[in-house]
Amino acid sequence: MSDSASADLTEAGLVPPEGTPEDVRADSARRALARVLESEELRSSPQLSNILRFIVEATLEGRREAIKGYTIAVEALGRDASFDPQADPIVRVEATRLRRALERYYAGAGAADEIEIAVPRGSYVPQFVPRRLGEPAGEAPVAEPTRPEAAATLVVPEMPVRRRLRLGRVTMIAGLALLLLMVVATVTVEVVDPGGWRALVAGAMLKPLERSNRLGVPMVEVRTFDSTGGTPLPPSEVTGAAQAVTAGDFAARAIEVRIRDALARFDLLDVLASPDARPALHCGAEGVSPDSAFALAGLVENHDDGSLSLLLRLSDLCDGTIVWSHEFDDIRRGGDTGIAEASLVRDIMAAIAEPYGIIQARARARVIAAGGPTKAGPYGCALMAYSYWRSYLPADHERAHHCLEQAVAADGSFALGYALLAELSLDEVRNGVSPQAATPALNRALAAAEQAVDLAPTSAYARRALMDVRFFRGERGAAIAAGETALSLNPYDIDVLADVGGRLIVLGELERGEAMLASAAQAVPGMPPSVDYHRVIAAYLRGDARAASAAADQLMGDGYAPGLLARALADQLAGETEAARADLRKLIETAPAWGSEPDMMIARFFPNPDVARRVRADLAQLGLPVSKSSASAN
Repeated sequence: MSDSASADLTEAGLVPPEGTPEDVRADSARRALARVLESEELRSSPQLSNILRFIVEATLEGRREAIKGYTIAVEALGRDASFDPQADPIVRVEATRLRRALERYYAGAGAADEIEIAVPRGSYVPQFVPRRLGEPAGEAPVAEPTRPEAAATLVVPEMPVRRRLRLGRVTMIAGLALLLLMVVATVTVEVVDPGGWRALVAGAMLKPLERSNRLGVPMVEVRTFDSTGGTPLPPSEVTGAAQAVTAGDFAARAIEVRIRDALARFDLLDVLASPDARPALHCGAEGVSPDSAFALAGLVENHDDGSLSLLLRLSDLCDGTIVWSHEFDDIRRGGDTGIAEASLVRDIMAAIAEPYGIIQARARARVIAAGGPTKAGPYGCALMAYSYWRSYLPADHERAHHCLEQAVAADGSFALGYALLAELSLDEVRNGVSPQAATPALNRALAAAEQAVDLAPTSAYARRALMDVRFFRGERGAAIAAGETALSLNPYDIDVLADVGGRLIVLGELERGEAMLASAAQAVPGMPPSVDYHRVIAAYLRGDARAASAAADQLMGDGYAPGLLARALADQLAGETEAARADLRKLIETAPAWGSEPDMMIARFFPNPDVARRVRADLAQLGLPVSKSSASAN
């Protein structure tokens, strides 16, 4: 073995007695590696095994300089040569998992191993630590077999008195130290996390709780976040014990709790309340099933300048693939920590939790692969509704409405189903689709929205639906109150933020509403067409023809009636009268009520009297038939 390899082993802590050949040291390390690789902790994880095997062999061969994030990714994990460790945190995440697996092994099956392989935080170079001080690190000597008769008469020589006394004192001191350590640890845990010690002991005796999801919406398991770096917390005022936890651990715990809480506020997700719970997987043959389950893991890195980095990884539990990973850099905790964390969590939710985010896109793909929304239960009905809001085809509306009616009839507690029905009923008014029943659409929408709120008073989506219904009924105060409640129930939902902002614009609170729309557009560039509609109306009310035309150009085709209305107003403001009249004709074709009952439609879309008068005057110039009383009032 090379001199550099020998020095590496000595520095790493594998120091055998004098006279032991150097190849015995390498053999000892490789035997330790083999035992770990055969353990339950690593046998089921090829990635962790490959990483450990690579870093140990590189160290034994004197190639410590090769143990870096890039080489581990390429040589141990099979990434290609274009791998960028700054963009992909896979090595850091897997190294953290490896450290935890090694800790579990040496606390259990490997407790009697002579050598411990450790991977210190902040480094990928392993250390080989002898666990039996004063004994050779190689093979233990084999005792000669004893004859039965000799064993019966075996006399154990008596230990010298002085040695017995010394051993007794050492044993007593060690026992007292262990007892004191247990008391300090117990008190510290009770102070930092009341009940946590009892929960830990109870959890060790119980299997993880498996949760099933009867509605079929995607399930999300937020796993305990890891942390690296950080500084020891000052001594506790109660126990005087320092270093029980670190500032980094507290940051990881705080972010983990915030993310779990934020995910739980979205109605289209079923979030497990505790890391002790696990989703009951029903993945079907070869992963083809409409059910979806995901795991979100995180690693908080604490830097010397006081900033943080957060590495997140979202995995599909049915096929074991990573569907999303992202690193949030340069997170500053100075000033109001709550505001900084809330901003971070809002960005995360915009990426993964919204109806157009990663989780719903992945779940929708699984549903389609499994046979379509009709195979996905109540969740499939929700997907039909969102499919209609992308196409605005009457056939999609009818299919979604019928599915949701059946779903709430079968399960009267399906609050989200009632809220979606309320929005679909409103589309009979705002988008001109054919009525689904003899009862007026606004009456059915109000009944469904109120039922959703009664069933789920903490649902932001139910309150949003109630806001929309109150708005189209002309109830300004009630609409604003419902919108404010929706925002307070889920301040992380960009969809709700944009919808509330749009309603405020039309109700006369132009500045505040536009600020909300701008915040939503900054968080998520691709928003539903209703956002562009409200941007046009805001620019129209400000008299900004250029901004109104630019926003109108983003609106979808002829099937979206509010978009046609907004384009007609933007063209009229820009002086393009013929284009505005063409948009108005298409609007009446799509939603005939604009031709037969124009005053009623204007009042519903523009409950603010001042705004309604301005819109009525401009549409009348384009040829919209309005009542004489309305014309004289203008």
